[in-house]
Amino acid sequence: MRMLRSFALALLPLLAAMLLAAWLVPPMLDWNRYRDVIADLVSDKLGRAVQIDGPISLSLLPQPMLTAGRISVADAQDGVSLTVAELRLRVALGPLLTRQVDAQELVLRGLDLRIPWPLARTGVQIRAPDWLALLSARIEDGRMAVGGLTLAGINATLGTVPETGSFALAGTAGLGGQSWHMAARLSRAGADGAAGVDLALDGQGRMLGLGASFSGLIAADGQLVGRISGRGPDLSRLLPAPAVAFRADGRLNLSAGLVLADGMDLDIAGSPARGAVSLRLGGEPRLDLSLTASRLDLDAWLPALLRGGVAELAPIPTGIDLSAEAAALAGGTLRGLRGRFEVDAAGVFLREGRMILPGDATLSLDGRFLRGTNDQLPRFAGPFRLDAPALRPAMAWIAGSIPGVLGLVPPGVLRTAKLEGDVSANPQGGLRLELSQLAGQVDGLDVSGKLVMVQGARPSLQARLSLPRLDLDPWLAGATSDLALWSGRARADVALDVALDVQVGEAVLHGQIWHPLVLDIASDATGVRLRRLEASATALRVAARGSVGPDGRLADGRLELQSPSVDVAMPSLLPLVLPFAPRLGSVRLPKWPGLLVVQAAGPMDALALRAVLDFGDLHAETQPVLDVPGQRFNGLFSMRHPGAQRLLDALGVVDAPSWLGDGSLSLLTTISGTPGRVSVDNLDVAAGSLRASGALLLERGAVARLSGRIVAENLPLPSPSMRSRAPLALAGLAGWQASVKVEAAQVLAGLSPVLAQLATEVTLNDGVLSLDGLSARLAGGALAGTMRLQSQADPPQFAAELALTGATIAAPLFLLPIDLAGGVLDATASLTASGHAPAALLSTLSGRLRMSVHDGILSGIDLAAAGPQLQAADLQRALTGGSTAIEQMSATATLQNGAATIDSASFASSAGVGTLAGLLDLAGRSLELRAAMSPAVEQPPEIAVRLSGAWSAPRRALETAQTQLWRATH
Repeated sequence: MRMLRSFALALLPLLAAMLLAAWLVPPMLDWNRYRDVIADLVSDKLGRAVQIDGPISLSLLPQPMLTAGRISVADAQDGVSLTVAELRLRVALGPLLTRQVDAQELVLRGLDLRIPWPLARTGVQIRAPDWLALLSARIEDGRMAVGGLTLAGINATLGTVPETGSFALAGTAGLGGQSWHMAARLSRAGADGAAGVDLALDGQGRMLGLGASFSGLIAADGQLVGRISGRGPDLSRLLPAPAVAFRADGRLNLSAGLVLADGMDLDIAGSPARGAVSLRLGGEPRLDLSLTASRLDLDAWLPALLRGGVAELAPIPTGIDLSAEAAALAGGTLRGLRGRFEVDAAGVFLREGRMILPGDATLSLDGRFLRGTNDQLPRFAGPFRLDAPALRPAMAWIAGSIPGVLGLVPPGVLRTAKLEGDVSANPQGGLRLELSQLAGQVDGLDVSGKLVMVQGARPSLQARLSLPRLDLDPWLAGATSDLALWSGRARADVALDVALDVQVGEAVLHGQIWHPLVLDIASDATGVRLRRLEASATALRVAARGSVGPDGRLADGRLELQSPSVDVAMPSLLPLVLPFAPRLGSVRLPKWPGLLVVQAAGPMDALALRAVLDFGDLHAETQPVLDVPGQRFNGLFSMRHPGAQRLLDALGVVDAPSWLGDGSLSLLTTISGTPGRVSVDNLDVAAGSLRASGALLLERGAVARLSGRIVAENLPLPSPSMRSRAPLALAGLAGWQASVKVEAAQVLAGLSPVLAQLATEVTLNDGVLSLDGLSARLAGGALAGTMRLQSQADPPQFAAELALTGATIAAPLFLLPIDLAGGVLDATASLTASGHAPAALLSTLSGRLRMSVHDGILSGIDLAAAGPQLQAADLQRALTGGSTAIEQMSATATLQNGAATIDSASFASSAGVGTLAGLLDLAGRSLELRAAMSPAVEQPPEIAVRLSGAWSAPRRALETAQTQLWRATH
């Protein structure tokens, strides 16, 4: 035992020296001479030629480790390449002392594996290598590229599951700058070469919560089939989509370089959807997504698409086919949404975008969402097409962010639209929507130009439009009620900047054509500026400008109406300057040049105007003050012309000199009014022999109504010829109502006084012109009665009821050969007539006439000249001239169709008594008259004179046969 102990003690130093040599000597050996041996060993295991270009070393501490640098695996004609920056292989010590390499653990640092996609039919097969069953392998800081898809920063462990022999991988990798945890399992291949595959990915860091799993089979040729599922709290980290939670489940097929996941059931933010995803790995990688949903929140999707790419992952070209039966956007619901989006590094391209807007308006879009730079947001540009059979609901949705803006548009316009052009949307500083190269139709009318709408704290609308033709009447409907808005006092529910530049080739207003029409107007926080308004009609030019400040004050307001010949321009002029223009359309104007200039300044509730009209020699001027919000005005009006006769003659009033007289025209009044109501006060007018004053009120409703009072010092009236066949101007009475009290100190006819102290009420209602309560002094007597003219009857109907008492006859009354030339007259008349012209009225004159005269003179007969003997010479003298003083005379006559039949007429005088009988044809100016008398003698015989023929020169026949018998007996 002592010897054995001593041997052991002597052996220990030797063993220690041997161990020390084992630890120290191997690193000092030249292992590079085993380079080919090691390369052959690895090549045999991989089945591919391996080349080691770097140094090879071996260290035993802390454990035996064989290290080799710069290792590359040869391409086996399948495009697969593999390089390793450093290979570390832990080996068993015992076999190593016998010059054998027994690998225990493999570490590949800086692995770079490139696999082309799609795989060649004879390429590498994805299967677990046999040598992996004998050791575990670890990859440090590796990189793998499959087609165009690259995984970087790979740190994973590869090994086999002893119980099943499956190949297992677990670790982390970077994709798109983000870290992912991955775990994979590959089973041993079966007889057909197919192997089972399970794969799971879970995001790390910013990708936390995102994950996907796959379970399926991989065939011997590399085709992969199975089911895939994914989930995550934020879809925008994977796709250009909103930041919402999602779940997905569907089939996956990988073949020929294409990864296809179809039949997918999705849940996006709680809304179900169907979809498919395809990923092309060969050549340029590409991702395609097809999504179909019953309802989509486009308010969330649109900003994501506008960003123009995937925010979290490195962008690859992506196609998104998006469709939804309904989509919510900006408070409205879009239907039939369809669109294909192409996403690349430059932005997003929209192809075949189509949607149905509110109101069944179809909108089609194509274009590119251009990615912004620095702090700029992306914008969209491309062509569009809009077909809106009901445009206003779509407008209400588009303008929803501008409350009340639709109220600026009259209800009768912008009903339909068919438009196309280019659209540009820029969200920088608030959405700016620009429609350029516009062409199409609105309300069936052609339109072209440009439209820009900007949303923001104060939205704005700019339009530059060109229209060949436009009907202005529906656009101006309700313009008066909206005048306060355009005066700069925007309503509380509207804050909108507007700039309109409109050119119309042919504009229609009240049936009148204007061409061209140019309108340039702007409204913003600083007020309203009418920079230019110009239009031309037949011989009429209109121009206007002005501005209204934010306080509602008008500055530099100017309106010009100019015409070289107003009579030609009248149909265009009346609708602009006269509120009752349709009633005055028959007024004839002379061929005089005209210029109307209106200037305005001041606040809208006290707007000072000055309007000057020069029409030939006629000068009119008014300076009213307008209350625009209250729609009221008040001011002075004056008008002057050097020759009243010449003015009336130029206006078509015939024979003015014969009844008006010489003199100028002067009119001064105060005029005030509101819409549909004009009041004329303190009227003072002088024209020729006319001198009048008064007040009038003009009201416009369904019919125009005139009321008031006229007091005249001299009231000249025309005396139309009763033989005239010219129709009376009665058409101007249509559509009017009137009730005007007229008083005149003196009424002139032919510049001669005919009536005094005239008082009557002139009324007009439903075409019936009446003189009611007529009273006047005629020849010292009292005249009273009523007169009516039914102008709308066909033919017009005339009626009169008159009574005259105490009139003094100072001249022959009827201008007949036998006439009343003096006396005091009392008479009544009831007359009717019909016709369009004075001659027709006279020829149809009918009625009854009664009269009585006392203390009168009967001209054409001198009954006293017959003498007591009734001699022939005396009778001749008595029946052919002279006059007879009569004490009393009474007569009645019936008028029928312009002829008066004397029913009874008798007179008495100191020289005898007599009767009159016969027919007076007023229309034909002829007569058949017989005057029979009994001289003041005993048993007087009847003597008579008969008149017949023309009124002016009748034939006279004497009847004296009874006087011969009387003389014989007396």
